[in-house]
Amino acid sequence: FKFFMEIAFVNSREFYEANKDRYKKVVQNPMRRLAAELLPEALLIDPQFDTRLGTIVSRIRRDTRFTKDKTLYRDHSWLGFRRPGNRISESFTLYFEITTSGYGYGMGMYSAKPDLMKPMREHMLAEPQRFLELARNLESRGFVVEGESYKRERFKDAPKELKPYLNLKGIGWHYFTPSLSRAMMPELTGEIKEAFSVLGPMYRFLRGISEA
Repeated sequence: FKFFMEIAFVNSREFYEANKDRYKKVVQNPMRRLAAELLPEALLIDPQFDTRLGTIVSRIRRDTRFTKDKTLYRDHSWLGFRRPGNRISESFTLYFEITTSGYGYGMGMYSAKPDLMKPMREHMLAEPQRFLELARNLESRGFVVEGESYKRERFKDAPKELKPYLNLKGIGWHYFTPSLSRAMMPELTGEIKEAFSVLGPMYRFLRGISEA
């Protein structure tokens, strides 16, 4: 947390180069160890997840080529389990993140992707009661549904309770806590594994993965 706060305040190449070894020791290496511990649990959910730690754990250097924000370095870190072949911004991801203000975990897409949402909506419409059961289970456990809605309703003939989910441009569920002390407890890994096991049935449903 101290490193993140400092690099947020002094976001420069000079600061990073002077603290590069420290970054590897207190951020990169611990996140890679955590990713390795979580990987078996993640693969139970989707055996197609990319297993390379270098692609699972975020890089500190930002790609500023296509954004107005030219901040060089991230003041947070995440690990994201996704299928190979696409960038994290183009994937449906199971993730954990740690920031200057706390930590969180969940699943979803970084930005709205019509090609990802189309088959997910088809699964929702094919088994609406099963989807709603899974959604209520997640939300009763503190996960918050995320996604920007279309301004106009697009699925007028769908079941009423299903419409808010169908009308999202992109979908995900997220849990976040501002407790910094909890992030430093040895029980954190077990907490994330439990969260992934809770998220797993919905992930598999939306991705059309058989539970058999």
